Amino acid sequence: MLGLMQALAEGIRIDSLMADQLSQISERARLSNEDEMADGLLDVTRQHRVAVLEGQGRLAALEARYAILFPDEA
Repeated sequence: MLGLMQALAEGIRIDSLMADQLSQISERARLSNEDEMADGLLDVTRQHRVAVLEGQGRLAALEARYAILFPDEA
């Protein structure tokens, strides 16, 4: 269970970094008048941001379950 929580936390971190980087690239594309590319990048950015929120929810649920199963370790 701890391994799963660590994997989820790492996935959240990676999705967050990807969203930040894609957002910056999208801004540069927009400044270069590449509006179609910027819009596409923003769509992918949103997907990563949603994945972060979903991952945070899953992690919170696992942490709550872990605290119930292993109260001495929480």
